[in-house]
Amino acid sequence: MVEKSELGTNWESFIKMLLKRLDIPTKTDIVSLHERLDKLEQLLYQKHPGAGPRKKKPSAKRKSASSTVLDEFAKHPKGTNFKTIKAATGFDDKKLRNIIFRLDKIKRIKRVKRGIYKKV
Repeated sequence: MVEKSELGTNWESFIKMLLKRLDIPTKTDIVSLHERLDKLEQLLYQKHPGAGPRKKKPSAKRKSASSTVLDEFAKHPKGTNFKTIKAATGFDDKKLRNIIFRLDKIKRIKRVKRGIYKKV
């Protein structure tokens, strides 16, 4: 009979040979790859000399929704309708109707006829 240690050695060598022929990575291969990836990540994230924190460009102040709508009315001196303003601004119906109501109430736009408004 063959001893167990001899069978274990043959079996291990068979598995190693099979992994090598089929090009399947072993646990040690995977561990070494993880170590290499960790080193690369550390190199990527370490601070480089002279490369301080990037400053954000000062962005233009955002306009209020009312001023955006008012600017759209200014582009149409004879007046324009709700659909045109909605398409230009992208606001939903309720928001746009509230803005138009407020602008009309504070006399920034004038109602020419039903559904047509223009900037004062």
